Amino acid sequence: MLIYSGFQYIARTIPDPPAQRLYSNLSTLFFGGLTILAYVIITRLTRQFVLLRFRFGLFISSLFLIHVLISALVRWHFLFFTSSLTLPNLPRIYAINADHIARLPLWQVPFDPVIVGLFSFSLLYNYLLYAVGFKVFKDLFMLKIRQEKLEKENLQLEFNFLKAQVNPHFLFNTLNNIYSFSIKSPDKVPHTILKLADMMRYSLYETEAEFVPLAKELSFLDSYVQLQRIRHEQDIELSYTVVGQPGTLLIPPFLLIVFVENAFKHGLQASTQAGWVRISLTIDHQSLLFTVENNRPPNRPAPMGGIGLKNVRKRLNLFYANHYQLQVGEEANEFRVNLTIPLYEPALPGRHR
Repeated sequence: MLIYSGFQYIARTIPDPPAQRLYSNLSTLFFGGLTILAYVIITRLTRQFVLLRFRFGLFISSLFLIHVLISALVRWHFLFFTSSLTLPNLPRIYAINADHIARLPLWQVPFDPVIVGLFSFSLLYNYLLYAVGFKVFKDLFMLKIRQEKLEKENLQLEFNFLKAQVNPHFLFNTLNNIYSFSIKSPDKVPHTILKLADMMRYSLYETEAEFVPLAKELSFLDSYVQLQRIRHEQDIELSYTVVGQPGTLLIPPFLLIVFVENAFKHGLQASTQAGWVRISLTIDHQSLLFTVENNRPPNRPAPMGGIGLKNVRKRLNLFYANHYQLQVGEEANEFRVNLTIPLYEPALPGRHR
């Protein structure tokens, strides 16, 4: 409305009322579109070179290129209007500057006082809008950043709590087993201690990054399964298979162990009879199919999922968004988990996933 009012004022020098309205409408459409275009581009530039990463030189250079583009469009508007609407149906300023604009070299257009002073005045409204819009945009953007950071920190706290919950519980059980072996089967003690040491080293020193080598995660999982095999030697049917080579592929740490732990907790340890656990991993190109199945004790309700499973779901959403599949099912005598996730290669220097 401000732009329209401004062009109505300029159009008063046109003697024909219909020509006044036509000029006001066309100019409002052109300069309104120009204003919106400049606003969108400047907003994107501000986000890219000020908010996300501060590159002031690129920001100023981009603003100058925007000025060059707008100046060229304004000159095109002037030539188009003078040839299409003719000078008698245009405000007097067009007739005064017609020869000057027609002979103006292209390289002088961005610096010409007529172009900049007379025909770019509507950009004033753009900057007034931008002053308000930038504040709102910045506040919303920073609020989103803070929310994402808070969610990530909260998820990390839950993950750290999960690690703290897993390690002592598993450590105490394994130490009890070692004590028992030292009396009944001393030959098993060295192997058990080595497996336990490998697991504790991995969990304490190698799981701080968002992604870890898949080979190390599988080694940790294998050690856990082997210790459980030793612990439940008399009452377990355990199947653990890995198909494919991990190579240099990466995976978030402790993503799979929760499902395996639940299989032993809700299957073997909850059963008064001999139970079974089947674990299989298939590495196919850059994807992983992970399956865990275990017996379901009679008359035992399905696990509702504690902090471990909730944390895993949140981490899956964080790292893989909609690019994973998780299916948790049950039948009369078994629980089953199927998980399919993409596997990443290590990022090259300067490249981000």
